[in-house]
Amino acid sequence: MLPGKDFKRGTVESYGYVVPYAEAGEGEVVVFLPGSAGLEMSTAKDMLSAEYRVIELDPPGWGETPQVTARMKQRQLAVILADALIELGVETCHLVGTSMGCTNAMWIAEQFPDRVQSLVLEGPMLFYRSEDLANPDEGPIIALRNGAPPPDVSAYPAPPAHPNKPWATADFFREQMKKRFKMFRWTDHPADNRAIERFANATVIPITLALGTQDEILKPCYADRFAEVVPSARITMIEGGTHDLQNTAPLAFVNVVKDAIAAAD
Repeated sequence: MLPGKDFKRGTVESYGYVVPYAEAGEGEVVVFLPGSAGLEMSTAKDMLSAEYRVIELDPPGWGETPQVTARMKQRQLAVILADALIELGVETCHLVGTSMGCTNAMWIAEQFPDRVQSLVLEGPMLFYRSEDLANPDEGPIIALRNGAPPPDVSAYPAPPAHPNKPWATADFFREQMKKRFKMFRWTDHPADNRAIERFANATVIPITLALGTQDEILKPCYADRFAEVVPSARITMIEGGTHDLQNTAPLAFVNVVKDAIAAAD
């Protein structure tokens, strides 16, 4: 069964954009910002919604949102997302970023630090060096930003579904890749990271890195790089977890989020 059956779906308007969201649960607020494929339910979100009010937002130009017509800086996206949270009645929250969505999370924290109680970054595509990447070739992303058409994904090689994520069939994976290529074309990631580095190095907001030992994008050595940039961060390596920790190692990931919430309270 797909996760997310107890989550309600809706939209809010923010600065002229329609922002989709999914929400379940009550209590302290945990806000998720998705990776490049956009809003996606997970086993970990289901588990957390039993104790917290869990919300995930879909940024403009990501996931199922309409395609934008101009390049969107993630710093701008953060303002739109922060306003969307106010529309949902959320004044403060614990913030969880996933992969490229970690940049959106960091920009929210940088611009609205009083609204963020803690930050958990799941496999963040931030601060990395080429040696930290399993495949350092970013040529296809650069080509999309320079106007190349999205590639045909109908025969895109798909990895086998993880035992904890049996719904991730080849068709599911290819649909996710189609969404990613849309996002890559219009979002400025990873621009402006120096400003985020300065913020991350100085902020008093508790920051936790969650990285799987089997992450297929980031090598384990990335944890050392992250610790250099964010010396105050809590580093958690999750044994056997992939880039999608929320589904491949959900219990361990939930414990990371709960520990971050407890440390911030």
